[in-house]
Amino acid sequence: MEVQAYKLDFQTVHFGNGNLNESIGSFNASRLYSSLFLESLKLNVDKEFLNLSKSANFFLSDSFPLKDGEFYLPKPIGYPKIPLNSESTRETRRKAKKSKKLRYIKYTDMEDYVEGNCDVDKLDGTDSFFSKSTVVTKKGIDPYEVGITNFKTSLYILTIKHKLLDMLMNSLQYSGIGGKRSSGYGRFTVEKLDIPDEFSKNIVVNDSEYGVYMTLSTSIPNNDELDSVLPTAEYLLEKSSGFAYSSTSRNLLRKQDLYKFAVGTTLTKTYNGNIFDVRPDGFSHPVWNYAKGLFYKLPLLDRRR
Repeated sequence: MEVQAYKLDFQTVHFGNGNLNESIGSFNASRLYSSLFLESLKLNVDKEFLNLSKSANFFLSDSFPLKDGEFYLPKPIGYPKIPLNSESTRETRRKAKKSKKLRYIKYTDMEDYVEGNCDVDKLDGTDSFFSKSTVVTKKGIDPYEVGITNFKTSLYILTIKHKLLDMLMNSLQYSGIGGKRSSGYGRFTVEKLDIPDEFSKNIVVNDSEYGVYMTLSTSIPNNDELDSVLPTAEYLLEKSSGFAYSSTSRNLLRKQDLYKFAVGTTLTKTYNGNIFDVRPDGFSHPVWNYAKGLFYKLPLLDRRR
């Protein structure tokens, strides 16, 4: 499986999380997929992109920080598993609280982190990747606040190597990702990156081998996969919702809700997932919500056979 990394350099963005006056520091695979699909419509290659994205070997990751050339990954949920008698209870609790606030781990630190051998006091907090603020703007005479994110580092995403994706990513950098794009937010410069072999070898779409895996895309198993995945999964759920514009009724209609595993979910069984149609009732065309699985095989743990 050939993995392509794209480096994205943003300045100011509005990555909403449901509130206009707030902005987060990353975007998920579904938001990226929607942006790419809209770009494919502009370029009249939407059928080609849809066919490619529905193929078994296609994948997209959420976005993660790229700092000083180092690839960061989401913190794995449920790790490290530190025995209570490994050190004083007070120190254990202090490190657990510190670890809980972390969002990303350098991939080269992942083995030590999941084994509980990493000094959490030396790991990067979210404030080293981005800062958040609000700006006051006006629509007519009424002022309102917009949350914005200012990046101190780059972001990167993982996908397959394909010339169609090169074309779409190059075009998307001028359109932007996220909200308030008409105000200039969300634009970026893009660059293709090579990734280290020791990193790429642990990225899997679906794997039947023994191991402990971590999700790299906000995704959900198909109904027929849930029973085999859930028993060993340690996860958080995220609700994917929102509105779609109907040109016939000239109204915003609520899309079907979809609950997904948050990125960083850990499990011992991978899954396919899907690209789900979440169109509102009576809507004239599909509204796609990307939820296919992509995983990182956690180092060391998978070698204990």
